[in-house]
Amino acid sequence: MKAIKNLKSSNILIIFALIIGFVGFKSKSNNLILPNAKLTAYQVLILQLQSLKNNSKLGEDRGIEQVFIFAHPDNKKITGPINKFKKMIKSYPYSIFLDHNENKVELAHKDQFHEVYLVKVTKNKRSRTFLWTLIPYIDNNKNSLWSTVSVISYEYKKDV
Repeated sequence: MKAIKNLKSSNILIIFALIIGFVGFKSKSNNLILPNAKLTAYQVLILQLQSLKNNSKLGEDRGIEQVFIFAHPDNKKITGPINKFKKMIKSYPYSIFLDHNENKVELAHKDQFHEVYLVKVTKNKRSRTFLWTLIPYIDNNKNSLWSTVSVISYEYKKDV
């Protein structure tokens, strides 16, 4: 229930940030939203999900580029550079994120060092669940910034 309240309270800020970012996208400029100490882990996750959901509308894989900006530097060392990252996102199992119909986010774990979310993505009546982990890192200006360290396909079975 607390996650739903947090969801509602941060939606206005998220929508505002997305609108500002999408205006930049549509003008074909490099006005991607950059990591910011004021963004929570949840807001970063929602920004990334919405960017992937609207990737085709944004054009030129700008949604994927937005996601890459919020990838943790250690993650970028493995998944980058950007062209390699784009290829990965367009491949199984991550391709379901591109232009998906809906997503559901549930907090699985939170502490001062990381936040883990269960993210269920639906596209064309097919669904897949992922464990999405964000951790803060300290940039050169000593700002603590939330970033994605891993997104792993997750299957679970309910006990009978």
